[in-house]
Amino acid sequence: MPALFIIGDSDIIKPEHALDMFKLKGGGVGGDLTRLPTSQLGVVPGATHDSVMNRPELLLEMILPFLDAPMPEPNTAQS
Repeated sequence: MPALFIIGDSDIIKPEHALDMFKLKGGGVGGDLTRLPTSQLGVVPGATHDSVMNRPELLLEMILPFLDAPMPEPNTAQS
């Protein structure tokens, strides 16, 4: 399932921790060499976990395309 992680660059959650979560959901790969991951990471500049909501223009640019994207095909490979 795709995930969208949004944090402020001065958030209580450190960017490296958000990056770790993003990687666990398939992010952080070279999209030029493979396909783009379905999960995304957004960092709002000059924001904390509270003030990120004061940047609706940036949030909408991240959230709407994520929600409008088609759902990925399920992985049917058995391990």
